[in-house]
Amino acid sequence: MKNPIIWLGGSTPHPLKLRLKMKLSICLFAIIFFQAQGNPSSADTKITLQLQNVTVEKVLHEIESMTDFKVLYNDNQVNYNRKVSVSYNKTPLIGVLEDLFKNTPIAFEILDTQIILTKSLGSSLSKIAASNRTVQQEISGVVTDTDGVPLPSVSVVEKGTTNGTATDFDGNYALTTGSSNAVLVFSSLGFATKEVPVAQSTVINVQLSEDSEALDEVVVTALGIKQETRKLGYSVAKVDAEEVNVNRSSNFMNTLQGKVAGVNVSALGTGPGGSSKVRIRGQSSISGTNNPLIVVNGVPIDNTSFGTNVGSSGSSGELGTSDGGVYSDGGDGFSSINPDDIESMTILKGATGAALYGSRAKDGVIMITTKTRGSGEGIGVTYTLSIADQKPLDFTDYQYEYGQGENGVRPTSANPTSGQWSFGERFQPGMTQVLFNGIEVPYEPVYDRIEKFYRHGLDITNSIGLSGNSEKGGFNLSLSNLESKGITPNNEFKRINVGLGASYILSRKLSFTTNINYSNERNINPPNVGQQDNTIPVALFNMANSMPLDLLDANKFDENGNEYVYSRFRNRTNPYFTLSEQFNEIERDRIFGNVSLKYDFLSWLFGQIRVGQDYWSRDQAYNGFPTGQASRPPAPEGFVNGTFTQEVRRFRETNVDFLISANKDLGEEFNIGVNLGGNKMKRISKLNRTNVTDFVIRDLYTVQNGRVKDPIYSFSERGVNSLYGALDLSYKDTYYLSATARNDWFTTLSPANRSILYPSVSASYVFSNAFENAEWLSFGKLRAAYAEVGSDTDVPPYSDALFYNINTNLFANSDGLLQPVASANTSTLPNPNLKPMRVKETEIGLDLRMFESRVNLDLSVYRKSTFDQIIPAQISNTSGFVSTLINSGESRSDGVEALLTLVPIRNDDLRWDITLNTSYNKTKVVSLLTDAPGESIVVGTHAFNGFLYQVVGEEIGQLAGFGYKFDDQGRQMFADDGRPLRSDEIVFFGSALPKWVGGITNSFKYKNFSASFLIDFKLGGKMISGTNFNATRHGLHKMTLEGREGGVVGDGVNQAGQPNTVATPAQTYWEVVRSQQLIEPIVYDSGYWKFRQLNLGYDLSDLLSDDTFFKGVTVNLFANNLFIIKKWVPNIDPDSFGYSSDNVSGLESTGVPTTRSIGFNLNCKF
Repeated sequence: MKNPIIWLGGSTPHPLKLRLKMKLSICLFAIIFFQAQGNPSSADTKITLQLQNVTVEKVLHEIESMTDFKVLYNDNQVNYNRKVSVSYNKTPLIGVLEDLFKNTPIAFEILDTQIILTKSLGSSLSKIAASNRTVQQEISGVVTDTDGVPLPSVSVVEKGTTNGTATDFDGNYALTTGSSNAVLVFSSLGFATKEVPVAQSTVINVQLSEDSEALDEVVVTALGIKQETRKLGYSVAKVDAEEVNVNRSSNFMNTLQGKVAGVNVSALGTGPGGSSKVRIRGQSSISGTNNPLIVVNGVPIDNTSFGTNVGSSGSSGELGTSDGGVYSDGGDGFSSINPDDIESMTILKGATGAALYGSRAKDGVIMITTKTRGSGEGIGVTYTLSIADQKPLDFTDYQYEYGQGENGVRPTSANPTSGQWSFGERFQPGMTQVLFNGIEVPYEPVYDRIEKFYRHGLDITNSIGLSGNSEKGGFNLSLSNLESKGITPNNEFKRINVGLGASYILSRKLSFTTNINYSNERNINPPNVGQQDNTIPVALFNMANSMPLDLLDANKFDENGNEYVYSRFRNRTNPYFTLSEQFNEIERDRIFGNVSLKYDFLSWLFGQIRVGQDYWSRDQAYNGFPTGQASRPPAPEGFVNGTFTQEVRRFRETNVDFLISANKDLGEEFNIGVNLGGNKMKRISKLNRTNVTDFVIRDLYTVQNGRVKDPIYSFSERGVNSLYGALDLSYKDTYYLSATARNDWFTTLSPANRSILYPSVSASYVFSNAFENAEWLSFGKLRAAYAEVGSDTDVPPYSDALFYNINTNLFANSDGLLQPVASANTSTLPNPNLKPMRVKETEIGLDLRMFESRVNLDLSVYRKSTFDQIIPAQISNTSGFVSTLINSGESRSDGVEALLTLVPIRNDDLRWDITLNTSYNKTKVVSLLTDAPGESIVVGTHAFNGFLYQVVGEEIGQLAGFGYKFDDQGRQMFADDGRPLRSDEIVFFGSALPKWVGGITNSFKYKNFSASFLIDFKLGGKMISGTNFNATRHGLHKMTLEGREGGVVGDGVNQAGQPNTVATPAQTYWEVVRSQQLIEPIVYDSGYWKFRQLNLGYDLSDLLSDDTFFKGVTVNLFANNLFIIKKWVPNIDPDSFGYSSDNVSGLESTGVPTTRSIGFNLNCKF
């Protein structure tokens, strides 16, 4: 934490507000006035003072009260809580100070009426500013805030010395340094301390930004408007850039797991460059998307997810690749952002904070601000190197007592062999098995399949930044290259980022800002996940436990070059054949950015025009089913089988907006802020795809070489025009009231529904201002908010239009003439009266800073109702359609969020921070077509067995399927052959969504060394585990050991009500999970506690010699996903899911193994 300079004196019980400039100006004017009266203070001023067992701070207050001196110091250097007893009688001031800081590392300097306290590198000798100091270099300059406003009374001190000064009324300073290698330290209350090397400069102009840890923290809110957190009546979360660019991931959002209250982040186990699933305050949509809006530098950008979504009902609108034999994750909007370009992030969690985005704000907003200028005067260069090793983790705990085979018999004849079944004989020394075409090998366990097949991944990031800063403006130019080698042997992800940010003051009133970001992403062979067949993870995880992997590799081809059949289950493709023959290549070029002009009409009034654009092109080519794959039927004579797809997507979103903003003090107690603006958004997306089946020439995957070519073209266009306004009122810096309104006009809706208004109102009361004598309370605020927002994704373009497919054959009309015939291309009747869903949210909160900010609490309670949700309604078959979509569904979310920060230790050398964040969210379905309890719809189907339902009166996302059958007395029932019977009806096993999400972070800083670790958790959810479904079906799960010798006798009764005595062969007994779709044995608690992150860092700057060209060097060691402390599901990491769609939440499918990453960062500044 960077601590501000404390200005002692006055009656302010807490640090001054960020609107500090007027008060400081008045104070400085008063000092100048009294100086003009000819009564300057002197170091010879006599002090009479007697105090017993008081703090140093108390003594300094007394000195200020009886003299004209003001004391400046940095609270991370001076132990102002040290207890002392003093007794002075007409003692000169300099003598008092020497006695007060005797035997401490504190040095003082008296400059006019200022006493500057600093930590001395050597002895604590005190000095009075004198003209006989060794002159090395004269430095001058101006200190301003980020808006260019001069800052008076900023402390400017030569680092490691007592040599210093303070800025005047216009922010000017002048200082003579004692060394050519000097570093100037600029500090002021409410602003972050900044250190600037002098080098050869004679003029150093500095901008100070607001201290991110001060009580009056400034955050970026909707539309890019900066606000003091003390004013806000709603919850926001600020994320420091270090959280995403030190402990790295190819998708930077994954590094935020467990760090932000109310934000649930999941990495999907889909390989590098994959999507990150981010949900803010739970899942509110019954069958739509729940992705937050991404806003970069005030302008929204696209967050389309290409994650796989097998089994989703399709109404989610996600574009994930889930057909043609490819079920891979192609990334999302976050995956193209370079974390090194990020300056800050703000997460607007509630509807009120996001209300100015209206129809796009249903799921919260993630505000990202990128760098636009350097941090010091002149040109600066930064270089970052990050290297991380990714070790695949094996959580399987399979049985290795019985090997490959079926019905208790091992394979003893030529293929096809069992391959994927481990219901064979018990392992005995000297036994053999016959595989493939008569290959005899030992019949023995094959362990460590994950370690043997997968490789260590490697992530290498090189990033260089060039920045400049001057009084008129600055720039930041960055270039980054990420090369990520996935753990799947043929998978690689590469990303190149170029970023440019610039700001410049064109005149006294006109300023210019621009940010442009370009990325090129290449994802080579992202692995298939989440599908029963044609995926490496499923085939590998369920391989018979005595199948030698080296034998599979050596025999992946038969004599014709086709896949060698190794199992009667041909859909489980040999993973080595897949590695060799299947390809999937994705390349995306993306450029997004904006340019803005700001004109200051008056000191309190400005206008801004901004234009932003997000454009990407995405090319994909893949052969989902390679030629010769055993699961494919043969091609017609003269052709070879196989498939190939070539796809091109183009997307463009343009935003043009204007903003008029005023902020003015009305007297000394009132302040009013007004914002008026508008936005015009236009979005266009295009798709060209050609699917090819069978080929003339083998291994030539081109469209021209195909036998059957199926071209597809899609075009979509939509627009939204908006006007919005915001009013902010404050009284005595204690009472705050805000109101906003936004009206959106949609081009895709019917005229009657085209115009929608989204209002919000919030209020806050800083009650700590009424308790000035409560020393334990630094800051306290109550807040309340209400807002209505919407969604612009659940009503797609042209949803009120009916389209037709032309039949391939011509039919004769009544005159006998042949003519084309068309039929509707959908079974869903379009509804022209559809409108977007709406969200109403109420939030109340409490913010506390106690015991000198050693105990801090942020607490929020909210209720969010989502209504007008789009539900399919069945209609008469005589219409020619099956259903139509209507606005009917409603859900209600109740939640609590808490952030507790503790500082057990805080002194000159050591600081220990504990941060605990947690959130509880429970969402119930209030209605679907009606509000009748028990009414339900299916929104997702598991790739193996099981469903995801929405049920009125129950929590959202109910996992469902057939369970065990029980009689009226609660006894389990079995068939005549001893197999378990399944329930007559679908059984609901609970919600897939976790109720509790959070994390505990411990951070330590000792001098230049830092360390932190994070433990996070998700609790209260359920899952249907596809991995354990297959492990049970194929005899790998340890529970299938029961009955291997003599059969399984189930504990229960037969259909006649008599005790079950029938012994069922183990394979027959346990295969009921497939044969009868009986999923109850593989429903688990999805919760976990995980040791998520560990960081160690050291700042080497103090070790650098004065003549080096380095300005700073920092080294960090980090580790991610170290180990699981507690979980309730066997054989998998419960945090690894293969799906990005919420319609298949909790339907776990086998994905790429999660990894433990260990790496280091090197950051150099020149």
